[in-house]
Amino acid sequence: MRLYDPNTGRVMINNTDIKEISPKYLHENIGVVFQDSFLFAGTFYENIAYAKPDATYEEVIAASKAANAHDFIIKSADGYNTLIGEGGESISGGERQRISIARAIIKNPDILILDEATSSLDVETEAAIQESLGRLVKGRTTIAIAHRLSTLRNANRLVVLDKGAVAEMGTHAELLRKKGIYYDLVMAQRKSSRKDAE
Repeated sequence: MRLYDPNTGRVMINNTDIKEISPKYLHENIGVVFQDSFLFAGTFYENIAYAKPDATYEEVIAASKAANAHDFIIKSADGYNTLIGEGGESISGGERQRISIARAIIKNPDILILDEATSSLDVETEAAIQESLGRLVKGRTTIAIAHRLSTLRNANRLVVLDKGAVAEMGTHAELLRKKGIYYDLVMAQRKSSRKDAE
């Protein structure tokens, strides 16, 4: 998003160095879902429409349905007009994340960045959010940063970083066959999941 420019190397979008693209254009065409979603003091409606101020009511509803947020919103005191405090402290982490995803959906960006978007969620909530993320990533370039590997299983290409350098690259299946760093991480997480289930 050009919050920083690289000290070495280049970041290219469609063969164009991002230093040649205005930050305003990048910010309009890149959506981000962070691990900790920030919500503003205001209504559910305002928080979703924030990414697209001219959004219609129908667009807000469609985005919240795609993000699996509609059902809990309409069950709240005033539906889409329910006030939520700054930071969204009055709702759960999973609900905050779904509002953040709805905000990204309504923006309809060309490039989507998922920064540890499911890492702090329980397994049941993660499943609902994975479903909504599946809809969000279709037809767009998505960069997902994650330690929870279930988030990455369906990626076209995985890049494993180790000590600041690219250590491995490939699909989920290819990296499992290599039995390198990625394989070790997957095996460790599977073992941890089995222990948690016991």
